Amino acid sequence: MQTSAFKAWLQTSYLQKTGQPLAAGTQISRIANCSTIEQIEGDLDEHFERDGMESILHMLTYSVQDHDKGIRAKHHIPIRGNVWNGTTTYRSAANLYRKFRIAQAAVGIEEIDELLKEMYKVRSTQRQALQKIRVGHDRFRYLVLERWDYRCAVTGAGLLLTASHIKPWRHSNNEERLDPFNGICLSPLYDRAFDKGYITFDVDGSIELSPGIASNEVKLLGLRTDLRLARLGTRHGSYLNYHRTEIWSKRVKSVK
Repeated sequence: MQTSAFKAWLQTSYLQKTGQPLAAGTQISRIANCSTIEQIEGDLDEHFERDGMESILHMLTYSVQDHDKGIRAKHHIPIRGNVWNGTTTYRSAANLYRKFRIAQAAVGIEEIDELLKEMYKVRSTQRQALQKIRVGHDRFRYLVLERWDYRCAVTGAGLLLTASHIKPWRHSNNEERLDPFNGICLSPLYDRAFDKGYITFDVDGSIELSPGIASNEVKLLGLRTDLRLARLGTRHGSYLNYHRTEIWSKRVKSVK
């Protein structure tokens, strides 16, 4: 386990859905929980490299019904007291470490990364302003990742994620640029297809293809229209409507 880096991430980067970091005491407890899991069930980094920690998270899945029926937990971690409560705590800690590892590999926000390239070409006052923008977008990124539990909102994949703006950054005002409801967590294929207007999402989460993609290309790419965008809120609606009318529709018109 990358203890020091995990601790630093919890202290400086991780945000809950509320936009708040974990309390200091909870951070310490989660690190200790992960250390205990490692002692009993093996190195967490090896679990992540093997299967994205799916097997260890499955092992740490234990319901109230399991507890009431007297079913034994699948893990081997000794727990004093309520096994369901203890297992839930360990699973929460392991899932937090999974998010940390994904955050290390997650692609950022491409438009903002371009902004960083300009930071050292300008005067210090301008550089400070750009740095504030970067801090704001780091917050945006982590809130978007957290909403979808650090998984692609369409496929559920947990690697190479991008916190994508729905209404593009260049067309958004300052408030819209930092609004987490103007964001989706997507894997590379769906992120690029969405960004270029080859797909769009309805407010119910359904996927609609542009007629500009030939059916054989859809199959070769592996785009699946039977999947849906999960965990949408009502505040995503206006941004999705913008994407449909201003980006996807223009792609449609260009092939007619």
